[in-house]
Amino acid sequence: MVIEDFSWMLSALRRKLFYIVTVFGAGAILSFPFMGSLIKKIEYDMFWRINLPAKSDVAAQLVDISNNITLISAAVNNSEATQNLTRYSAELLNISQNLNQYNPSLVFLTPLEVLMLEFKMSIIFGVILVLPLILYYAYGGVKGRLKKMVNVNRSLLISTVLAAIVLFLLGASYAYYYMLPFFLNFIYQDALSIGVNATFSIYEFINFIVIVTVTLGLAFELPLLMTLLVRFGVTSRQTLAHYRKHAYVLLLIIAAWITPDPTMFSQIMVMLPFAVLYEASLLVMRMSGK
Repeated sequence: MVIEDFSWMLSALRRKLFYIVTVFGAGAILSFPFMGSLIKKIEYDMFWRINLPAKSDVAAQLVDISNNITLISAAVNNSEATQNLTRYSAELLNISQNLNQYNPSLVFLTPLEVLMLEFKMSIIFGVILVLPLILYYAYGGVKGRLKKMVNVNRSLLISTVLAAIVLFLLGASYAYYYMLPFFLNFIYQDALSIGVNATFSIYEFINFIVIVTVTLGLAFELPLLMTLLVRFGVTSRQTLAHYRKHAYVLLLIIAAWITPDPTMFSQIMVMLPFAVLYEASLLVMRMSGK
C-alpha cells in the first residue's frame, strides 16, 4: 500500500514537472523570434521623451551650403580658390555630421551580445509564463497545511492574487513610463553638457531597464504585505505607524540600491511612491478598523 502510494505520488510529480517544462519551453521558444522587436520597443520607449538637441535644421542648412560651395568651386578656374572652396565645403559637411551625432544609441560590444540578450529575454518570458502554473501546484501541495495554520478562504486568496497583480503592474508602469525616462534624460543631459555622447551597451541597458522595472513592480507590493501582516496577527497598525520613520529610512536605502544615480533625484522618485503607499496602507487599515 505504501509502495503504491509512493508510486502514485512519483507519477503525479513527473506529470507536473512535464507540464512545467513543456509550458516553459514552449514560451521560451515561441517568444524568441519576437525579442528583437521587444528590444526595439524598449529602446523607443526609453529614448523618445529625451530632450534631444534641436539641430537637425541647422545641419541640413550646412549640407546645402556645402553643396553650393562645391558647385561654385567647380565653376571657378583658379585652382587655388577651388582647393580652398573644396576644403571649406568638406569642413561644413563634417560640422553638419557632428551636429547630429549627439543622439543616444545602443551598441553591442561582443559578437554574441545581442543574440544572448534575446535568448535571456525569451528565458525570462518562459519563466513568467510558467510561474502561475508553479504557484498553482505549490498551493495545491500546501493548501491543507496552510488552512490549519491560518484562516484562508477562497475569496481572500483570489482578492490577494488580484491585488498583487494590480500593484505589480502599477509599480512596473511607474518605473517604465515615468521614472526610467526621467532618469535617462537626466544622465543624457548631464553627458551632453560636457560634449559626451550617450552610448550604451545593449545588454547592460536592457538588463538595467528590466531589473528596475521588475524591482519597482515588486516594491509596490508593500501595501499588500502590510495588510497581510496585520490580517494574520504578525504585527499591528499601531506598530507600523509608530515605526514609520524607521520604515522610511529602510525604504530610502532600498531606493538607493535600486537606482545607481549618485544624486537624489531618482532616489526621491523611488522613495516618494513608497511613502505614499505606506501612508495609504495605514489609512486604509485605520478606516477598515484593522
